[in-house]
Amino acid sequence: MNKEFVRRLLDMRPKFCIARNNSTKTPDEFLKFYSEENSVNIKYRPLTEQDYMRFISKRSSLREPALTRVITSLAYKMGKQMISLAEGMPNEDVFPYTRLQLDTRDGKGLVIEGQEMATALQYVPSQGLPALLTELRKFQHDLHRPPSISRDVLVTNGSQQGIYQCVELLVEPGDPVMMSEYCYTGIHIALKPYKPEIVSIPEDHDGLIPETLESMLEDRLSRGLKMPKLLYLIPTGSNPTGTVIPEERRNKIYELACRFDFLILEDDPYMFLNYDEVHVPSFLSLDSCGRVIRLDSFSKVISAGLRAAWVTAPTALLQRLEFHMQAQMLHSCSLSQTILARLLSDRGSLASHLRSARALYRRRRDAMLSGLHTHLPPVAAWHTPRAGLFVWLRPYGLDDVYNMVFQTAFDRGLMLVPGQAFQYDTSAPCQFIRLTFGKIPLEDIDTASRHLADIIRIEQQKMLLKEPQRLATER
Repeated sequence: MNKEFVRRLLDMRPKFCIARNNSTKTPDEFLKFYSEENSVNIKYRPLTEQDYMRFISKRSSLREPALTRVITSLAYKMGKQMISLAEGMPNEDVFPYTRLQLDTRDGKGLVIEGQEMATALQYVPSQGLPALLTELRKFQHDLHRPPSISRDVLVTNGSQQGIYQCVELLVEPGDPVMMSEYCYTGIHIALKPYKPEIVSIPEDHDGLIPETLESMLEDRLSRGLKMPKLLYLIPTGSNPTGTVIPEERRNKIYELACRFDFLILEDDPYMFLNYDEVHVPSFLSLDSCGRVIRLDSFSKVISAGLRAAWVTAPTALLQRLEFHMQAQMLHSCSLSQTILARLLSDRGSLASHLRSARALYRRRRDAMLSGLHTHLPPVAAWHTPRAGLFVWLRPYGLDDVYNMVFQTAFDRGLMLVPGQAFQYDTSAPCQFIRLTFGKIPLEDIDTASRHLADIIRIEQQKMLLKEPQRLATER
């Protein structure tokens, strides 16, 4: 394949490279995830395309662009300027659907028809539907105001696909990978086949502790150990702990990334569910050196089934991620992308909906906390989640909650998730359980809290009677 020709085609794509604070429009504070006071960090130089090669895995470096997919992207750019005998696309006249109407909670509704409907049912470029990419670039600029380096967006089939692709892009077998001590299980299952060295960083009520991260990195460096090149974190509403990393800590963590030469995978699905109403600047907004790959998702606030998500990354890395998309699934669902583009185009309605979603979840969180405060103070400890959908709870006097979850609670009709689900080593003991308040009916929360208190008491009594054997989960 003529790589220079392909490179020229790829270079025709617009780059998301916008200087900080170049907009005169007053931002909606709800949609603001940057600090006016943050200045671009000039202590460290931005990474170059050549620099990124040291982060890319050997497998990923062997991937090449699919020429037919490049031509598809080119066809969308050229439109009717050229007669095409190139794309292997179906004729739109064979599509049985001509119009889609969706009723919305605000009464505005959404209708897709004509050429827009035909495009929504057709192949689109692997990077994403062009109309959606335009909206996403504006959205990321307006929300984060990232420093001016070359970066772009790629539409994914949910953030989990973004995680999977980033692991494939960056991780070699046996690599050290940094993450919180208790972490979203989706990163664990993506990493398992690579048998990485998991470097767990403890959290407190403000999330990942940068001083501990720094000490660990300095220790590895002094001992000549292989240095990690990736930190994964959920900075707002961490799953499972519900913590929010404050701005000061984010600045320290970002500087450590520059100093110790690693990338930050910022997975932020709960960004709009910050109940403190303090919108902390994102890591993307700090990224003056091109060290942040950001994953965004509307699964928790718009629709889980639409799989509406996207990656924002330095262009050199994003082009590699596009090669992965070409090989894995060509592109994400065109119809979902069309709906997402419409949602983003009406920023006022979107902000109104997101505020309503946050208010709904806050009521549920508060109902859960009320139930816990009524029934559990004698038997368990927890802290108030500042964002997200979860309460991280530790029953008193239990070395391991596994049997309590899968026998005692299950037999009494209460489903829980043991802390083991959020440890890389799921066989290790854990003292925590994760409670989810997102979907449970409000009227059931107090009853569930009362049952949970009874179940913990039963399990505490069993501990006194010395019943240490772990029971099988299979039934």
